[in-house]
Amino acid sequence: MSNPWTTPERPIVALLAAIAALTFFFPLLSIRVPIAGDQEVTGYDTASRIRQLTHDVRSASGQGPGQGEDGKPSIRLPRTTPRRNSGATAALPASVRFSWLIAVFVVGAFGCALVTVLGSLVSLPVAKIASTVGTVCGALAILHLTVMNSDVHSILNDSVQRWVGGRKENPLRGLAQTLGSVLVGGMSLTPGAGLYVLAVSLGLAALVTHSRLLSRIRFVDRSRP
Repeated sequence: MSNPWTTPERPIVALLAAIAALTFFFPLLSIRVPIAGDQEVTGYDTASRIRQLTHDVRSASGQGPGQGEDGKPSIRLPRTTPRRNSGATAALPASVRFSWLIAVFVVGAFGCALVTVLGSLVSLPVAKIASTVGTVCGALAILHLTVMNSDVHSILNDSVQRWVGGRKENPLRGLAQTLGSVLVGGMSLTPGAGLYVLAVSLGLAALVTHSRLLSRIRFVDRSRP
């Protein structure tokens, strides 16, 4: 049978989990698009903005129409392919095809943060499992965003090369390639500070619940001789 909560463990785990849950209202990721500029995405908009970005990447690479969400401005990426070419375009990388997993990981991490808060009040095993699963979800969201950012750059670079390659006799070919490279280089998808705080806070909560280091702290009664 596991040891019960000790005085320092319960409030510390609850505080860390509460901090993780509050990051839902702060920027979790940042989308930088040429002309449109930086767009900070909070927990509310993660699913819709990732879905919209995926549609726009498909459109820019010539593999599908990009349509903005209703009521939201579209994230317009530079369209480097004037028409769809099924023979020239390769399959989208897994990170782009499964981009919806980012929202799943983020929601899962927040759900685990809330369960960890409740677990700190009633059950150590619940808090231990929830904080561990939440840490894994947060880390996977960061990893997926990092890989997807790299894959999106590769997709758009390939599109630029195909587009420029079809205009070998154009005297402005070099300028077009330079401008295309600049536009692609100006696009980025990066984890925000809120996502790092979410993962780190849950990681520290998991460390406290698994190691039980704080349970070894003993308060000394200094009134005794």
